[in-house]
Amino acid sequence: MLKDIITDLRFPDMHDLAEHLHFRPDEGSIWLGDKRMLLLHAEAFGALREELLETMGSDFTRGLMTRIGYLSGSRDADLAIKTRINGTELEILAAGAQLHALSGMVQVEPIRLEADQNKGYLYGEFTWTHSLECDQHLALRSPSQDPICWMEVGYSSGFLTRLMGKRILVRETQCRGAGDEVCRAVARPIEGWDDPEDDLKYFQPRASDRLMRQPPQEQKDDAQAKQSKAPFGLAFVTDPTALDRPVGSSAAYISALHKIQRVASTHASVLLLGESGVGKTMFAHEVHANSRRAHKPFIEINCAAIPEQLIESELFGVQRGAYSGATEARPGRFEIADGGTIFLDEIGTLSMTAQGKLLRVLQSGELERLGSNKTVKVDVRVIAATNENLAEAVKHGSFRSDLFYRLNVFPVTIAPLRERKDDLPLLLESCINKLSRLHERRIPGITPRALQRILDYRWPGNIREFENVIERAVILADDDEAIDIRHLSGIEEAEGTHQVGTVSWDQAPGIGIRLSGGEQIGVGAGQQESSSHDQLLQLARRTLQRGPVKLPGIEEVYIEEAMRMSEGNVSKAAVLLGLSRAQLDYRLKKIAGEQTD
Repeated sequence: MLKDIITDLRFPDMHDLAEHLHFRPDEGSIWLGDKRMLLLHAEAFGALREELLETMGSDFTRGLMTRIGYLSGSRDADLAIKTRINGTELEILAAGAQLHALSGMVQVEPIRLEADQNKGYLYGEFTWTHSLECDQHLALRSPSQDPICWMEVGYSSGFLTRLMGKRILVRETQCRGAGDEVCRAVARPIEGWDDPEDDLKYFQPRASDRLMRQPPQEQKDDAQAKQSKAPFGLAFVTDPTALDRPVGSSAAYISALHKIQRVASTHASVLLLGESGVGKTMFAHEVHANSRRAHKPFIEINCAAIPEQLIESELFGVQRGAYSGATEARPGRFEIADGGTIFLDEIGTLSMTAQGKLLRVLQSGELERLGSNKTVKVDVRVIAATNENLAEAVKHGSFRSDLFYRLNVFPVTIAPLRERKDDLPLLLESCINKLSRLHERRIPGITPRALQRILDYRWPGNIREFENVIERAVILADDDEAIDIRHLSGIEEAEGTHQVGTVSWDQAPGIGIRLSGGEQIGVGAGQQESSSHDQLLQLARRTLQRGPVKLPGIEEVYIEEAMRMSEGNVSKAAVLLGLSRAQLDYRLKKIAGEQTD
């Protein structure tokens, strides 16, 4: 694939995007596509920003604004792809700037763009005018020493990251809010920057954010604790290539991280909940790494992997002669973890006897080795994890209620990967980088249709399944070859991966925009390809050949299927049908009325 270099950039008309904006004052809502929006006074936004700066400081405010912008950019990228399915790569890229302008945040003027998704390469230069952040900042403050268009940086980074399938970092090199004549931004993959960590630290919450909300003495105590930590702790991951740390940008991921930061510095027990494979072990490490015990042992034990007859000796130790073969005394995991943290994964599989002994440790900090009547004092923080419903297990009598209440002091639910689609581009980049090093492969990027297949798939096995699929892809792909659909074995027949309207983008001249199934429907390099209209004509011809049809019945069938695919969400179904929410709502009421009659 050749690299597409565009220097004469003229954005297309944005009426197609504006058509997705719907005002529903009768129900108190505004919609952009299938996402609900908010109309807010600029002065109110400025006042909120100013109050955050005054009370929380610039670092906290910058991080918050950056993350809000990033999430908005990721959402708008999906709308851009769906709206401009038949457009060029430039038109899809332009949609990000136009949607941001439509929201009233900024006007984007492109200067230069170089893009090659298969090689994971992008370089862009832009100017930002009429920046809302700059206007409000300068209305209330004097010029800053550093650039202050934080939401714009987050939005552009999120939009381009979603399109490229890897982390793109946008950095503001000039800013009107910092005294420059114009706001100017540059976009590159993170490996294209010399010091990306200076900016990446603002893209997800950090332990230092929590310190800003604490009284001075608690700040001092936590600062002293941090000085004694191992390098593993201190802050949340800024290196997206470190897959052994949580990586993400979704609202569900950020919410979980906020809770972990809140509880990490305490001594409370933590119960991590979620489906198998969502990454509970990584989040347990984050609790320990950001706690006052970070320099002490972290002991991990999978309760389901140890035979029931050995679980007590593993957890609490064994005295010499306790049973045949016990030739010497041996400490259990709790004694080894003294002063630190023990992580009990799949805790719902513990026997009732082991549950009783664990309850005693949690209540009194005391245990007895198997075969001994001597009491041993331990100071251990317990983090437990399960994919079972422990409350239901209590009702059924398979789990002790008193132990459940002791563990359930601070529950944190880790959302499944299908509810964290915004995390997928970052997880993908992390996985490719890590596994390329592991298997000594050179994988530059991913093709548009493969990226869309990954985003469409529901990932029932969550991150564990995701890692396995990407590892196979890295092994199957040749050096210097982008991962394509043929490398993604195991998810070919995923539900939703062949839906019409699911699209991806491609920057190569003459390639055009493709359906997720790989069928090209755009026009490029002088080659006329079959369009979506042609496909519908073929479908209509086949249907009519079978006999007469009733047009209202066809409409009802499409509406019924769209509602099924969107799980009853009217806004999502409207997007699939190319209607506004109000138009579909009218048709649904009409159908319901006819059925009643």
